[in-house]
Amino acid sequence: MLVPLLPLLPLLLAGCSREAPAAPSHCAAAERHDVLTADGAALALHRHPADGPPVLIVHGISSNHHSWDLSADRSLGVWLAAEGYDAWLLDLRGHGDSTRDARGHAQRSGWSVDDYGQQDIPAAVAHVLQVTGAEQLAYVGHSMGGMVGAIYAATVPTAARDLSALVAVGSPMDFTDPDPVIGAALQLAALSGPLLPVVQSPMGADIHAAVKGNPLPVDSMLYNDIADADVRATMYRRIVSPLSGGEMKQFGQLREGGNFRSADGQTDYLEALSGVEIPLLVIAGRADNIAPVDRVLPYYQVAGSPEKSFVLAGRATGFSADYGHMDLTIGDHAAEEIYPIIRDWITR
Repeated sequence: MLVPLLPLLPLLLAGCSREAPAAPSHCAAAERHDVLTADGAALALHRHPADGPPVLIVHGISSNHHSWDLSADRSLGVWLAAEGYDAWLLDLRGHGDSTRDARGHAQRSGWSVDDYGQQDIPAAVAHVLQVTGAEQLAYVGHSMGGMVGAIYAATVPTAARDLSALVAVGSPMDFTDPDPVIGAALQLAALSGPLLPVVQSPMGADIHAAVKGNPLPVDSMLYNDIADADVRATMYRRIVSPLSGGEMKQFGQLREGGNFRSADGQTDYLEALSGVEIPLLVIAGRADNIAPVDRVLPYYQVAGSPEKSFVLAGRATGFSADYGHMDLTIGDHAAEEIYPIIRDWITR
């Protein structure tokens, strides 16, 4: 979400905040589980229960679980539960319903993407397995959520035991020779990360949702297959969460080009995927301007998984549209075309 919100930067840096939007009505019967990580962060897990195997679903940068669960007909969680899978949607620390700790105070700032993969995911996985009694679960991540999945799978020893499948949707891992827009976003992240503990991106998203005929190319950066204006406005108002300064700093380090690395620069997460043998599905959108195909493909190419698959969602490959970044999770045809691919993979 960072790239398309660049034109709104003055508003984002204003420091204003708002409460997270209320859960949509289709979530009223869902369960909320509160989890503490080993380093003391508070996480919210949203469960659409069913009797089948558990699936952990994780959002992307500056987002929250609503990016997979916007409405009853645009929800991987609802869809999987109807198919018999026990769906668990995670809000990473500082996002969605995980913006406050167990005492109701704002989460301590300064965390990095590493913390998501090495603290948040292990805590969420342990909780889901303990509650369900299952031996393994499937992991589905969008954008940064897929990158976080790579951190977990490549660096946390218990991942090989606990994951039955890993699904990365629109998740870039190679930032070599970035295009001008991505390069500008990484440069901004490098400059802002060390200075700002939090960037209030929801404020900019709210303003953009209310402006009709906005000349800024935000919509075209984010999606290509969402026709309903009300869905567009709901998306901006509901799925955007603040950015952590530490998160931005880590992404900013990519401005020099190269693979996705740890905050200290010591671990090349793309390279580390060569040691991952978990069954892997990677999905890329043909019209994804946030995570172009050439940035996503190395995730599939490098992974050491004996069983892996790469899907390009576009008209030339039999899909109804050339998928953009958010089309992959909540687009007009995601429930018909993307969700079944995910289900079929985790079923295997």
